[in-house]
Amino acid sequence: MRMPANDNIPRQAVIVADSFNSRFKPITLEKPRCLLPLANKPLIDYCLQHLISNGFHDLIILSRAHGTLIDKHISESRYMDRNELVTIRNKKMNADKCNSLGDAMRELSDEGVLRGPFILVTGDMISNMDMRAAMETHQATKEKDKDAIMTCIFKKVMPGHPTRGLEDDVVVCMNPDTNRLLRFRNANSKRFDYDLELFNNHDVMDFRYDLMNTYVMICEAHVPSRFTDHFDIQDMDSFIKGIIVDEEMCNETIYIHILEHSYAARVSNLRTYASVSHDIINRWTYPVVPDNNSPPEDQYIYRRRGVYLPNSVRPYKAVIHQNTIVGSETTIDRNTNIVDCVIGRKCEIGANVKITNSYIWDEVTIKDDCVIDSAVLCSGATVKQGTTVSAGCILSYDTVVGPNTVLKAGTRVTVAGPRHMRNDSECSNDSEDTRCSDPDNISETDVLGADHWGVIYRSDEDNSSDEEGDMERAEFNRKWYVRHPDCSEFDEISDSSDSTPVPSDPEPDSDVGFYGEVCDSFKAGFAIQKDIDNVLIEVNASKHAYNISVADQLMHSTRALLELCPEIKEFPKYVGYFGPMFIKLAKDRDSQMVILDEIETWALEKSRIPDTQKILHILYNEDVLDESYILEWCDSADDDIQSSIAKFIVWLKEAEEESSESD
Repeated sequence: MRMPANDNIPRQAVIVADSFNSRFKPITLEKPRCLLPLANKPLIDYCLQHLISNGFHDLIILSRAHGTLIDKHISESRYMDRNELVTIRNKKMNADKCNSLGDAMRELSDEGVLRGPFILVTGDMISNMDMRAAMETHQATKEKDKDAIMTCIFKKVMPGHPTRGLEDDVVVCMNPDTNRLLRFRNANSKRFDYDLELFNNHDVMDFRYDLMNTYVMICEAHVPSRFTDHFDIQDMDSFIKGIIVDEEMCNETIYIHILEHSYAARVSNLRTYASVSHDIINRWTYPVVPDNNSPPEDQYIYRRRGVYLPNSVRPYKAVIHQNTIVGSETTIDRNTNIVDCVIGRKCEIGANVKITNSYIWDEVTIKDDCVIDSAVLCSGATVKQGTTVSAGCILSYDTVVGPNTVLKAGTRVTVAGPRHMRNDSECSNDSEDTRCSDPDNISETDVLGADHWGVIYRSDEDNSSDEEGDMERAEFNRKWYVRHPDCSEFDEISDSSDSTPVPSDPEPDSDVGFYGEVCDSFKAGFAIQKDIDNVLIEVNASKHAYNISVADQLMHSTRALLELCPEIKEFPKYVGYFGPMFIKLAKDRDSQMVILDEIETWALEKSRIPDTQKILHILYNEDVLDESYILEWCDSADDDIQSSIAKFIVWLKEAEEESSESD
C-alpha cells in the first residue's frame, strides 16, 4: 500500500528504539529491547514492516544503547534489499547526554532532518492498522484548527485486559464532537481532581477509561522544537499534559484518533510481551502472523489449534498442544509436551520435558526430564538434566543452570556484570543501585546448580522503599507470568474489521465441553444402537454450540471413538457402527490426515503403539481411510509408529501395485 501523492501526507517516521526504563533487565544489559524476538521475529521488524507497508519511505531510528547492534541488524534487514526507495537511518544519540525521550527529541530538533509532518512511534509497537484514516483525520483537523500540533492514536481496550499495562492505564477527557484532547491522567489514583475552568469552557465532555495510548502520534514538524523550548519535559505524557494544561503552551492543541477495530499494542513490559505473543499466535494481528510474515528459509505452516511448524521440524516423537510456534532446525525428543509456547530456531529439547507458557529463544538447550513453566530462556541458555525452571524465571543469554535443581519463582540469571550497566539506556538512571550477586558466592551453587554459569540478578525493585503506587506498579509488571482469562470477546481490542476478518476463538473450555458431549452422544448412541444419522445431528449441534471448527470436530470424534472402545478386539464392532458417520465427515485428504494424526497422538500418549496397525487396518477395510493418504501420512509418522505398522504398509503397497497392474 502507498499513500496518495499529497504533500501534506507525512512520509517520514521517527522510531524511538530506546525505552528509557529497565523493565526488561537483565535481558537488555546485552541487547536492546527493539531487537528482542517476538514470535521468533525481532520487535523492530514489526514496526518497520508496518511503516513501510503504510507508505513511509524515510525512517529515522533514535537509539542510545547498543547502537552498533541496531546498525548491524538494519544493514542485514530484508527491508533494505526489498525497496530501494526506502531509507532507514539509525541516529545514535550521546549516551551521556540523552537520558530520556525529551533529550532525544531535543537532539532530533538540533539535527534539522524533519521536512514536514511525521509519524512518531516506539520500536516495540505491533499493529495491523491502515494509517490512511488517521492521516486524513489529522489533515482535516489541521484545516479546521491551525493550532493543532499532534494527533495521538488511541485503541479501545477495556480496563484489565492483559495488553493494557499499568503505564497505559489512563483516563482521557475529550470533546466528543471534535476529538480534541482536554485532559490526560494516569488512572493509578483513586481520586481525580479537575479544575472548574474545564467545565466552564466546554459544554460537553467525555471521560473515557476504555482507551489505551498506542504511542503512535502524527506530529507537526515543530513538535521536537517544543521539547527544546521546555527543557524540563522528559517524556511524552508530560509533553501532552503541558500542551493541554499549561498556560505557556496553551496556544496549541492535541487531538486523538480512536481505533475501534484494528490491532495496535506496545510490548512495554514482560507482561505485555506474553500477551502480544498470544495475540499473534491466535491471529488477532492478521495479516501480521507467523505464516504470513517469515522469510522463505523459515516459512511456517499454520496447523490446527494455533500450532506453527516449519517444514524442517518433524516433532512426531513429542506432543505439541495448542498455541505454539516452533522455529526451524529445532529438535524435540520423545515424550516431550509443549503447550502455549514460542520455541526459537536451532533449539535442542530432550526427552520427557514439559514446557508450558514459556518463551524459548534461539539455540537454547534443554536436557532430559526438565520442567519449564512460564519462563523466558534467552538465546544460548542451557538447562541441565532434571532441572525445574519455575514461573517468572528469566535465564539471560548464555547462562547455564542445573543439573537436578529447582529454580525458585522469579529467579533471574545473567552473565552480564556491572561493566554492562554504565551505558545501558534501558537501565534506570541510578544504575549503581542495580547489581548482580557476587559470582564467587558459594550459595549460588545451591540455587542455580553445580554446573551453573552466571549470577543471580537483583534489581532496584527487589530492595527499594518507593512509594506504594510505584511498588504496586513494579509488582504488576514483575508478575507477567500470571495467566489471565483468555479474552475471547477480543473485539474490544481487535475484530480485524480493517483487515482480513478472522474467526473468533472458542472459549477456553470449549474443547473440553465439546469433547465431553461427543463422548456422551457416542456412548448413548452405541448402547441403544441409535440411527447413526441422529448421532451425527447431535454432534453437529454441539459443534455449533461450542463454536468448534470442522477439523477439531473430527479430531475430538476420533479421540472419542478410540477411548470408547475398551479393548482392541472390540474395535471392529465400534467401527462398524460409527464408520458411516466418519465416512461422511472425512471425504478429503485434510480430513483424513486429521484422523491419522489423532490416532498417532493417542497411541503415543496412551502407550498403545502396538494397536495402531490393527486400528488402521480396520478403518481401511471399512472405507473410512484411503490407502493413498495412509501411505503419505506414514512417511512423516513417528519412528515407533512406522515400525509397528510396517507390515500393514508393505501389504498396502503390494495391494496398490496389484490394482495398478490389473487396471
